[in-house]
Amino acid sequence: MSYYRYKATISYDGYNYYGFERQGNLPTIELALTTAFINWLGQEIKVVGSGRTDKLVHAYGQVIHFDLTQALKPEIIQKALNSFLPLDIRIMAVEAVDITFHARFSAKKKEYHYKITTKANDVFSLRYAYYCYNLDLSLMQEAANYLIGTHNFRSFCSIHTNQLKDFTRTIYAVEIEKNNDLIVFKFLGSSFLKYQVRRMMGVLIEIGKGRYSTDFIKELLAKEDSRACQYIAPGQGLYLVKVYY
Repeated sequence: MSYYRYKATISYDGYNYYGFERQGNLPTIELALTTAFINWLGQEIKVVGSGRTDKLVHAYGQVIHFDLTQALKPEIIQKALNSFLPLDIRIMAVEAVDITFHARFSAKKKEYHYKITTKANDVFSLRYAYYCYNLDLSLMQEAANYLIGTHNFRSFCSIHTNQLKDFTRTIYAVEIEKNNDLIVFKFLGSSFLKYQVRRMMGVLIEIGKGRYSTDFIKELLAKEDSRACQYIAPGQGLYLVKVYY
């Protein structure tokens, strides 16, 4: 039987979901996609994502691939899936790709943003940014620069990560942009470990509050111990922006 592989770029508001990866009957992005395929085609289609986003985490440009037994026009697939998906998950683009394409293993770089709002009592930011104030952004940028390069990031990942895993990752850039009440931290890297961006942000926030010096980043990197970092920023401020192939 011949299979036809498709790549889809999807956006989602992750606030009502327990992350991307399927977890039984808990609401996840993968379950919603699988259910949409069942309702459309009457069969379960395996969905492979570029990576797993955590509970509450959002995406502008998550990428998935899936195989169908018939060749269909990408615009038909996009329209059909969107008609069966909840409104907080949208298929932004679909394209036919070679059968060797893999959403995860073909990825070259990923870009994540973390959003902080300095506006108090803003109910419209609750789901989409972390409220924090009086941050020294110059100190945070100085500290963030120590993250750039190829390092062992074991101190910044989940303690539940497989201890045989390769913890070496490359971060190409960390940029901080402030626009009125919104501060956006932009991370571009080869790939990221579970909780890595949120733990890096957690430490940067503590440095921005003046509780640690910028050298704290270097100390954590040197420890190479997943129990070393006690800080993790809330999930709702994190966005998977783009996957580069």
